[in-house]
Amino acid sequence: MTEKLWKTCQKCGCEKNEDAEKLCDSCKQKRREYWSDIKKIAGVAAAAFLTLIVGRRFKK
Repeated sequence: MTEKLWKTCQKCGCEKNEDAEKLCDSCKQKRREYWSDIKKIAGVAAAAFLTLIVGRRFKK
């Protein structure tokens, strides 16, 4: 299996040390933080939705 070599970051275009991955370390960290924030928001929204459903059931 051949491995593609990436000499520049595919997101920001900076030169990076490792050739095997598309993104540099700072872009990878930003992506992790972004997805972590999305997961937190989705968790809060799901909890609010479940609270709303349970609240309606006990109200009746």
